Amino acid sequence: MKKIFVLTGGGLAPALNPTLYGVITAARERGWSVIGGLFGWASLLRNGQHIDLDNLPIEAIRNVGGTFLRSSRTNPFAFTDGIYQLKERLHDLGIDAVVAIGGDDTLGAAAELFREGIPVVGIPKTIDNDLAGTYYTPGFPSAAHYLSSFTNEIREDAAYALSRIFIIESMGMKAGWLAAAARYGNADIIVPPEQPVSLRAMLGALEKRYTENGNYAVVVVAQEAHFDEPLERIRDHYIDEQYGHQRHSFICVSLREKIKKELGVDTKALYPGNWLETGRPIPLDRDIAINLGHHAIKMIAEARLGYMAAIVRPDEKKTDLAVSEIALSAIVGKQNYRIMPPGFFDFSNFQPTAAFCDYMEPILGRCEPKDDDYTKLIKKITSQVG
Repeated sequence: MKKIFVLTGGGLAPALNPTLYGVITAARERGWSVIGGLFGWASLLRNGQHIDLDNLPIEAIRNVGGTFLRSSRTNPFAFTDGIYQLKERLHDLGIDAVVAIGGDDTLGAAAELFREGIPVVGIPKTIDNDLAGTYYTPGFPSAAHYLSSFTNEIREDAAYALSRIFIIESMGMKAGWLAAAARYGNADIIVPPEQPVSLRAMLGALEKRYTENGNYAVVVVAQEAHFDEPLERIRDHYIDEQYGHQRHSFICVSLREKIKKELGVDTKALYPGNWLETGRPIPLDRDIAINLGHHAIKMIAEARLGYMAAIVRPDEKKTDLAVSEIALSAIVGKQNYRIMPPGFFDFSNFQPTAAFCDYMEPILGRCEPKDDDYTKLIKKITSQVG
């Protein structure tokens, strides 16, 4: 019988609890014992907290967001004796292997720990979808669904009714996958962070779309978007941040003021923020996250340590997805940070390309314009009014 330790680190993603469900149920099927670490890597440092999961009822976590093991941005390498503390704790608990669930930071630490002799496997997660080695990262499909639904509802319900422009700020750090997914919500203008954008060109395109729509429009802008003219934003540094990240937020507020001044249109700024990281996972996200948990346990059983369970698309002509694995060393580090490829976004048109839509088809389905009865009614009214 093996004894494993499982933890979740970094930011939230709607698929974390289903991933834990997959790990725990697969371990139980093999008769293994499972210890859950609270607050990520902090659980394996001095005074860290953990719980025995062997007899804990977990059915409730299968279909909900969040992580019942909680999380933190603790970096074991930020402590001079962090490796010693971690090895000592694993020895005292009698742990055979660690399952680390997280993004680039958490799995980057896992890769380093494996090189230090720690028996570890990884499972990806992040709504940013910026981790290499996996077709998508669990949590991204749900966040993309929530953002696109939010965008569409704001566009048709609020922007249309009030003849306004709404700016929705998307999370995503330096990768625009999530912002670009607002294509499914019929966003009129999308500004990802992959390259600087001409503010004048964006304003011109927005004015054109606003008029063509019948005086309403929605802009989705990534929190780290860059323009060729300065726009103020807030620099946010988490108190417990140990990976050196600085995040910028609320560019939507500065952009709102610029649009109001230049276009003379009533404009509102919306910041869904962490709401995109929470909530019930969509079925695809939930089911594949559970399968990734199962695969992580299989890797431990077969002594394939130092790997990450990953999602693959075996046939680019089909939308079927499967679960595989890749070495942790091949997916972490700045050199492997995954932004949208150049061919996935048309910066002259401020919209994703057909290549992006092909990539997204297994995740959210085909990129097709919304064409229900209410959408047709709005188009008819705006065309008649002129």
